Amino acid sequence: MVSEKLNLWYCDTFVTQPWQFFFLVVALAGAFFYGRGKHKLGWTLIGIWVTVTITFSALTNFVFSCNLD
Repeated sequence: MVSEKLNLWYCDTFVTQPWQFFFLVVALAGAFFYGRGKHKLGWTLIGIWVTVTITFSALTNFVFSCNLD
């Protein structure tokens, strides 16, 4: 299915590191701009965050198998 080297790289780079928390800054920036009346920029940033989060979740759950022993 997925090569072992790619699986290890993904698990070491994205699953064991706090990338998901760094992407929360994008959602918070979107909420900030939305609150400041810049609705289009706010929704764009929130949409980017949702897309990235769903993509990482799908990759982690359905494509790669990360055993965090």
